[in-house]
Amino acid sequence: MRTLFARPVLADLAASLGSHHEVAVPANLITEHSTAITPQMLPLIELAQPEIDRIVATVPGGVGNIQDIYGLSPLQDGILFHHLLASRGDPYLLVSQMAFADRGLLERYLGAVQQVVDRHDILRTAFVWEGLSSPAQVVWRRAPLQ
Repeated sequence: MRTLFARPVLADLAASLGSHHEVAVPANLITEHSTAITPQMLPLIELAQPEIDRIVATVPGGVGNIQDIYGLSPLQDGILFHHLLASRGDPYLLVSQMAFADRGLLERYLGAVQQVVDRHDILRTAFVWEGLSSPAQVVWRRAPLQ
């Protein structure tokens, strides 16, 4: 992605395609069977144990419902900044209203939305920043619709 923005001219972008570098992503050390999360289990963010414990306390289901914890990307830092800056509402929250002909149709719709949430980590991700040295994103294993 960085190359795309650094080389906006198509010919320059094409010339750079053969020179990409692999990025090593560390293994996720938090498993479904983890009973605690320690700083050593979080290679993508530096947090002290009390900060991790604070994060765990914010997640329904605690440790068992945490899939991963890592820092915010620069774009996510911007989203959090605008969220905190907003005096009313949230600039990234869109509200809409839908009507369904019957309860069965509503239930099928909600089931489909839940399947999408279950499949995509970003839809189960929460930002936690209060009481932390740096903001974190926490991916929940399960985020049931209310």
